[in-house]
Amino acid sequence: MSDNTNRIKDQADEIRRELDNLIGDTESLDIESDPADLPVIRHQSSLPQVNYADLKSNATIKAKKTISSLMKFYLDADIIEKDEYIQAKKKMDVMTMSSLIYQLNAGERALTTLLETIEGGELAPRMFEVLATLQKSMLDIIKSQTMYLMAAEESTKRIARDIEIYRKKDDIREIESVGGDSNDKNVQRGTRDLMAAIQAGIKKGTEEITDIEIEESEE
Repeated sequence: MSDNTNRIKDQADEIRRELDNLIGDTESLDIESDPADLPVIRHQSSLPQVNYADLKSNATIKAKKTISSLMKFYLDADIIEKDEYIQAKKKMDVMTMSSLIYQLNAGERALTTLLETIEGGELAPRMFEVLATLQKSMLDIIKSQTMYLMAAEESTKRIARDIEIYRKKDDIREIESVGGDSNDKNVQRGTRDLMAAIQAGIKKGTEEITDIEIEESEE
């Protein structure tokens, strides 16, 4: 009985030694002591690394160019540069448009990264829920950007019309101040037409004086 016990013990020791040789030094395995040391496998995106400060700066540049072009299309440069209200409105429009452009660019990057993650094998249902939500948000941002640009254009048109009305009123006051009749159908209310009318009046007066001189010389 003793011999059988010793034989079984020797076999168990031999199996233990073989396992130790296969596994190696167990002291080098610190998984249980610090699981954080395990390497983390991350999905490598094909997108280049982006500096979000630069992304914001580029969005601001695009917004300034868009709003400036819009205002120059409807308003004179002097009004844009000198009028305080126009300057304040321009800053607000640029700030809002810049935010929309930045969100659109950042959203496109996030959407591309999410799609690549799913293509890489991450097929959890939650990933598709996030994808649908992000796509809806992108469409909302695009719609908001379009609607705001249209609103900014209509606002600029209204300002241009108001400025033209005020200019006409100033021309009428100028005509009335020199004794003219603002209700006369011959009154020209544009600045250029007013100058043309003045020049025509001067020319007519010169012709009348010339006719008088000719008549006096014939007598």
